[in-house]
Amino acid sequence: MKKSLVILLAAFLAAATTFGQKADIANAQSWTWLGIDYTHCYFITSIDFVNADDLFEKTKAWNNLVYTEREKYIEKTLKSKKVALSSNMIKERNAEIDIEKRITDDESLYTHLDKDQVIKIVSEYNIPDDLSGIGLVLIAESYNKLEESGAYYVTFIDLDTKEVLSTERKLGKARGFSFRNYWAYTYYLVIKEIGKEYK
Repeated sequence: MKKSLVILLAAFLAAATTFGQKADIANAQSWTWLGIDYTHCYFITSIDFVNADDLFEKTKAWNNLVYTEREKYIEKTLKSKKVALSSNMIKERNAEIDIEKRITDDESLYTHLDKDQVIKIVSEYNIPDDLSGIGLVLIAESYNKLEESGAYYVTFIDLDTKEVLSTERKLGKARGFSFRNYWAYTYYLVIKEIGKEYK
């Protein structure tokens, strides 16, 4: 009986903490967009992701789109927040990807991350000293052509402590006429969903 009460109390405290952290995120007047982290992303399948060099360049293009089309990706989707853009740290991490090792036919890698791994990934971030408050990063898990879907862990971070305030797996359906836009639509939908959740 005592053990059951301890378990229930622990679950209640965990839920209360999560609720409080989400409230802090929702109540914040401003966020900092850190970018899309592709360092742990798998691209499924090798038939669909043929050119590793081109794919590597596309990881840069997908991050740059948020800047060049800020109105579409940030201002219209996260319109209730003031959002600063600071993605150099994520871009530097992405620059170190061995992209050929990220292209795979193993469909099980569609879902290979979990929340504990996300916390470990964030712990390795070299967050600039001039950033504070709440940061938002999309940690890409997989781009799966078979599912026509992009999977991301939407992750909010306390930039002062690197504490993960919230991380949730979300999917975006791929759509578009070019390779770049086809996959960019997946994170557009995810960012749009964030905007609806944190009005």
